[in-house]
Amino acid sequence: MTLTKVLSLIVIIPIIIQITACGGNSNKPGIGQGNVSVPESCDLDSQKQFIVDVMNDTYFWYDEVPTINTDEYQTIDETLDALRAPLDRFSYITTQEANDNFFNEGTFEGFGFRSIINQARDAYQIGYVFVDSPTGQAGWQRTDKITSINGEDAETIIAGDGISAALAELEVGDTAEFTVMHADQSTLSYTLTKAIVNMNTVLTAEVVQSDNQTIGYVALSSFIENTSAEFAEAMDTLVAANITELVLDLRYNGGGRVSASRDVASYIGGDNTLGFDFSRTIHNDKYTASNSRNPFQTFDTSLDLQRVYVLATSSTCSASELIINSLSPFVEVITIGGTTCGKPVGMYGKEFCDQIILPIEFQSVNHEGEGDYFDGLSATCVAEDDFEHGFADVAESMFSTAIFHMNNTSCPPLPTVKTLMQKRPKPSFVDTFPPLLVH
Repeated sequence: MTLTKVLSLIVIIPIIIQITACGGNSNKPGIGQGNVSVPESCDLDSQKQFIVDVMNDTYFWYDEVPTINTDEYQTIDETLDALRAPLDRFSYITTQEANDNFFNEGTFEGFGFRSIINQARDAYQIGYVFVDSPTGQAGWQRTDKITSINGEDAETIIAGDGISAALAELEVGDTAEFTVMHADQSTLSYTLTKAIVNMNTVLTAEVVQSDNQTIGYVALSSFIENTSAEFAEAMDTLVAANITELVLDLRYNGGGRVSASRDVASYIGGDNTLGFDFSRTIHNDKYTASNSRNPFQTFDTSLDLQRVYVLATSSTCSASELIINSLSPFVEVITIGGTTCGKPVGMYGKEFCDQIILPIEFQSVNHEGEGDYFDGLSATCVAEDDFEHGFADVAESMFSTAIFHMNNTSCPPLPTVKTLMQKRPKPSFVDTFPPLLVH
């Protein structure tokens, strides 16, 4: 599997956590180790059997795994697909290098943008760009649209194999030509070089004055190793401004490390969450001794908010949903946008043959034991994703809806809400996993 394919998949960004298995009989292996040994040989048959063994051991739904003949499957990915439980659209396999680079180093190979197919299906709308990337340095903005790549129009690419395939064969140092339409309707051509991108997971942290509110606005792309430190830095801005409301923009955040989402939630809740569990981790009945609690953290500086607004869509997954669910018993959480993706589960990962399989291995619930939101968390107020405006723009649809609710404690009238935002479409595996679609 190429790194480009891996990153195009990382959109429910798979939840990889840093929880140490503990408790129980010391003679029994914990959930992180499991009872399955790494294959001695890395031939295809041995790797396929390893996948089968893992899915019958630490997999959360091991008792729903069918019996298969591995000879009928040509690849380890096909083997994994054949073993999935009905609720599982998340388990996957990638390379150890890509996994470590993304979650630990905060890097990937690409051009540094997140794109979404527009409604007319004739352009790729830019959702965001990373600052330290070819597109960031070129000055691309959220309101831009890609209309062609290497001379092939976006409509044809969309109708074909998609943007990931169009860029898949490029190596670091290779160039691609993008035609981009900007918000003023001007069209420019950019020749950009694929590079190692350093991700800034805090896409923006701003203070917005609106009516009588001083609003902190923070947009997060994912939860990785760097996120806690980045959010702590954003806290300096929010605390100095003495904000009265917070809008946490997770509309494209597919998740990531539970520890990072816990830290963000702890900064928000402060004294309101002190002494309570952010989450509780539940494993299959073979590994109940590894079940654990993950308490909220205590920081010198916190917001101690009674209410938080979260902007969410069907791309809001996993550790992002965990923030909503885990804060809800202690802080009023108002969600704006659409229904989230529905991933209250996560994985640790098993390394083998320079690869790593990440099967679903646990479910996360909040302090009250709530966590069965496989159909997603519904929005308090429905609002469309608005690509005509940037993040933290008071005219942007989702942000303006949040502001309306702040002033009226009710949702604004929605005379022309799109059905797409009212009802979560049934996702396919490719659509929803993992959650990050960055290129």
